Amino acid sequence: MQDIPVFDVSFYNERGNLISGWLAISSPHAPVIILTHGTPGDRVDMVKRAAFLFKHGYTVLLFDFQSYGKSQGVMSTLGMVESGDILAAIAFLHSYPDTIDSKIGVLGLSMGATASVLAAARSTDISALVAESCPVDATRVPGDVPNDQVRDADRQLVEEVYGVDITLARPIDVVNKLSGRTAIFFINGDKDYQTPLDGMYALYNTAGSPKQSWVVNGAGHAQSFSLDPTEYETRVDQFFDAYLG
Repeated sequence: MQDIPVFDVSFYNERGNLISGWLAISSPHAPVIILTHGTPGDRVDMVKRAAFLFKHGYTVLLFDFQSYGKSQGVMSTLGMVESGDILAAIAFLHSYPDTIDSKIGVLGLSMGATASVLAAARSTDISALVAESCPVDATRVPGDVPNDQVRDADRQLVEEVYGVDITLARPIDVVNKLSGRTAIFFINGDKDYQTPLDGMYALYNTAGSPKQSWVVNGAGHAQSFSLDPTEYETRVDQFFDAYLG
């Protein structure tokens, strides 16, 4: 597993779904980075990012969002219910002896970035957040919701099953709530047509301090790490060191 000594963990989200994940302890009480995947996807997509963070000295937690991978659940909610999965992960970490008092950072990719921003708006426990390829509005990402007809159908279905409104999965509406308590670092490719660059600039301008951004030349959606891994590792390590150090 990319030289990460992970072991299986599980915890329940606020709806009673069992969430399945991997934890790798760098050292007791070290800061923890929670890595959250996009859609379609699962925790395996985040292993290479977890590997460099673990090597740098961070404990890492990767998990499958509800309804993905080995986790229970019925369907994706584009970050709404998934944000609760992140809060459940934090509660799990705060109950686990080696991480009970650890500072917490999150690295979210695409839908994982949506869920992370929504979670950070509800929690004061996230000290630092990397939002990579983060949508302004998760229901307006062409690859996930191609048109208004699909959007309306998805909204109705998720409302019936979960009782939540997916059209509230809008990081742009809540990112300002992180001001002064959660440092945020936006990463986006300039060839990203799913979550375009103007969206990242809108999120950055709406967010309070502390905040950073990085545009990766030539990178499409969720490709920033694969396109420039060395610079990505350096910048992300430095960001987390600054706010979780």
